[in-house]
Amino acid sequence: MKWAKESIRDLEKYATPQKTAEVKLDSNEGKNVCLGDFCESSFLRDLEINRYPDGGSCLLRQELGAYLELPPANIVAGNGSSEMIDLVMKAFLEMGDTILSISPSFSMYRVFAKIYSVNLASVKTRADFSVDADSVIEGIKTARPKAIFLCNPNNPTGYLMEKEEVIAILESTDGILVADEAYMEFAKGSLVQDVTKHDNLIVLRTMSKAFGLAGLRLGCLAANEEIVEMINRVRPPYNLNVVTQHLGVKALREKEKMLTYVEEVNIEREYLFDGLKNLGIKVYPSSANFLFFQCPVAGLGQKLQAKGLLIRSFSGELKSYYRVSVGSRDENRKFLSSMEEIMSKESVR
Repeated sequence: MKWAKESIRDLEKYATPQKTAEVKLDSNEGKNVCLGDFCESSFLRDLEINRYPDGGSCLLRQELGAYLELPPANIVAGNGSSEMIDLVMKAFLEMGDTILSISPSFSMYRVFAKIYSVNLASVKTRADFSVDADSVIEGIKTARPKAIFLCNPNNPTGYLMEKEEVIAILESTDGILVADEAYMEFAKGSLVQDVTKHDNLIVLRTMSKAFGLAGLRLGCLAANEEIVEMINRVRPPYNLNVVTQHLGVKALREKEKMLTYVEEVNIEREYLFDGLKNLGIKVYPSSANFLFFQCPVAGLGQKLQAKGLLIRSFSGELKSYYRVSVGSRDENRKFLSSMEEIMSKESVR
């Protein structure tokens, strides 16, 4: 594969065969002496946490495949989509290579680029934080990146690029396009089922957002089998623990609950959007489970924290911009009430 790092092209992946036997003495595993009582009285009873987990997350990938409508062979599971970003860089990017993303976007692209000594080229969004696909394509022509990272819907702005626009970007590059779809359950236009049609497409998904499982650290990567093979060569053996695999399978089998929650979030997002707009605040349309807005009140984040409310505050070029997650109706009402109180005090001054 032309994108793979020279150092891994002859690398064999660490094999993790799953063997069962009445007496299992092959993997230097210990006896569960610390959590035995806990495991006997909980759902952990049948998980055998003294044994190494399924190194290939086979059952989990089957359920992910059923959910994403893809064969399990096109999926890699891991510790959130952040590990997937790490693995992509580990497999395909050499020191001094260039990646391209939009700005502003997910900060971890920059962090991992720095870790792997990779150059990051950025294409600025428009003034309203929308993304111009033609500008991205021009940026690709100029920077000639080995990989492009597109967060769609974008974090922190919530802007959603149309699927046709992303496909146009994909077809304009000889590099790998990584479509980070962490928030796609709240939107439409996923490319996940297109990974078998394009040899340079990777799609990232996570169960941290719509499934509400951020604490489990569970995400996945979808791509053609050749890319999956390269990723598996650098993926740590047993990267996903048995508890996460078990709960991930359970959640996927109850996806109707997630779909109901997504409907609730989309309703509450509109409620929150209208509430901020009615306060005279510049708020941007979002296709995610958060809203991005601008507020001139100095120290807004601290003022809200003093009232028991936490939101994300930005600095630098995004000073005076904020991101608020969509909560329950009660949480959203409290947030809007606090915003109204703060805004009214500021207008008196």
